[in-house]
Amino acid sequence: FSSLKKYDGKKLRRLRVHEIGQIAGRAGRHLNDGYFGVTGDCDSLNAEEVDLLEGHNFPEINSIFWRNSNLNFSSSESLIKSLEEKPNESWLRRINECEDEKVLKYFLKDNTLYDFSNDYNKLKILWECCQIPDFVKKTYGHHYEVVKKVFEFLIGDERRIPNQYLKQQLTYLDKLDGNVDSISNRIANVRTWSYVTNKANWVENQDYWIERTKFLEDKLSDRLHEELTKSFIDKRASVLARGLKQDIKFDTQIINEEEVMINNEYIGSLKGLKLELDLKIGALDTDVKSLKKAARQNVGPEILKRIEQIINTGIIELKEDFKIYWKKFPIAKIYPGKDYLNPKVEVIIDEMIENLDKKRLQSYLTNWIEKTIFENLESLINLKFIKENNPDVRALAYHVYENNGVVKREEVIKLLSKLDQSQRKILRTQGLRFGRYHIFLYKLFKPNSVKLRILLWKNFHQKFYKFSPPTFGLNFVEKTKNVDRKFMLLCGFEYFEKYYVRIDILERLFIKIIDSVDKNTNEIKLVPEMLNLLGCSKENFLYLIKKMNYKTFEKDNNTYFKYAPKKINRKVKVKNKNNDNPFNVLNQLNLK
Repeated sequence: FSSLKKYDGKKLRRLRVHEIGQIAGRAGRHLNDGYFGVTGDCDSLNAEEVDLLEGHNFPEINSIFWRNSNLNFSSSESLIKSLEEKPNESWLRRINECEDEKVLKYFLKDNTLYDFSNDYNKLKILWECCQIPDFVKKTYGHHYEVVKKVFEFLIGDERRIPNQYLKQQLTYLDKLDGNVDSISNRIANVRTWSYVTNKANWVENQDYWIERTKFLEDKLSDRLHEELTKSFIDKRASVLARGLKQDIKFDTQIINEEEVMINNEYIGSLKGLKLELDLKIGALDTDVKSLKKAARQNVGPEILKRIEQIINTGIIELKEDFKIYWKKFPIAKIYPGKDYLNPKVEVIIDEMIENLDKKRLQSYLTNWIEKTIFENLESLINLKFIKENNPDVRALAYHVYENNGVVKREEVIKLLSKLDQSQRKILRTQGLRFGRYHIFLYKLFKPNSVKLRILLWKNFHQKFYKFSPPTFGLNFVEKTKNVDRKFMLLCGFEYFEKYYVRIDILERLFIKIIDSVDKNTNEIKLVPEMLNLLGCSKENFLYLIKKMNYKTFEKDNNTYFKYAPKKINRKVKVKNKNNDNPFNVLNQLNLK
């Protein structure tokens, strides 16, 4: 026994003999003959109690707790009154206000919440819902929410808890990670839903949900059993605790820059700047404290040493998962900032490190990412802060900046029509190219620039996670299901029904075509350089230029093509004038 006391809902009291017998019977159920022992601060059982327990000699029960089962659901007041009714026999003891009564009174105290006047069935359903057990205990408000939600479903149009809602609740709980407390908490929540699913006519597909909750509870219970078993077989923490009390200097080793060994005992993994303690076999509070204290004294200096190394060498990298890596370990993560070129940086570092050292690293990484963005995306930044008085120049520059350096020409055609050649020259000096189909910053199509600006775009807008830019070097890409047109345009590829073509290469192709035009016939001969430029087959090339409004034909055993734009019918139907139009009436007024 670790304790002979219990909290009975009102006070901490000593266990009665029959309660001790119940515990002893379960603890010794696999033994033919056991003995009584205590541990910790528990007082020893006296000889008289031991005799009574061994002889199964327990005091007679002379009273039974009672509560009225004949309830009156005619009104809220009648229901409360019938619950508070006293027994009519001396050997019956009225049980004190139970949890279900407390929950009931909580919902009935606010008359505006639900209308129970003359509604026998609704009041009866509420009482049944109030009897849902609160297995979790820790968050009482959460239990009220569960009862409220179930009740509202049962009095709703469907009169059932829908499958989708139950699926959502159990999905939250279907996790095996965490310590003993978090797993125990999930089990308690699953038991609540297990009770709900076992109630007749409360859920859709009852048999399925009964099995589902049972399976999930068993799975979590097995995981809890593993964690509890491991917690009681760890010798490592006790060794460290004794060493800390005696101020013994530990021998600390970090194997493969990751595995932390203290006095030949494995305590966890140092992943970058964060120590992950091995709590699989040390989940008790005392064990955790010993491990953390030993780690602070012996691993803390190694983390500070790594911070210095990071700052002095600058050998770090921003990867696709939005994390900054030192070697193979993440040391920080970026989050959306005020715009896509200004992400926030949050360090991934152990709590044992002082705030001053954390802020020093945070400042360095923030400056590092700002420098990285400027080095790779300078033309994009300059476009944002262009110093020009002409509002149309500024408007086009900002529009291109907002769209990550590339826009379709048709989207800004009105702005373009307002710009003369001198104004366009100002934008060209910033790296802007005015193409046949697009307006874009040509410097942004280098591999590092594409990778960085797409990553920053994803981080800020929190979308396009499943898409990646095409492999660098590919100028011509066939369309697949796992491609998004808007994303591909951000990467610098234009869509042509079955294919994507890199827009800067597309402009080089147009220059090649213009240089190849026969001035007399306006015909262009297909040459191998055109295919090589795109990196596609002849068949694909011919399909592409047809989509660009070129007509192809064969002549003298060679392939030619000629620009043949589609005729556009510009006739506009004029609607019949309505003489009752208020503007027509105004025109007819003589206001002189």
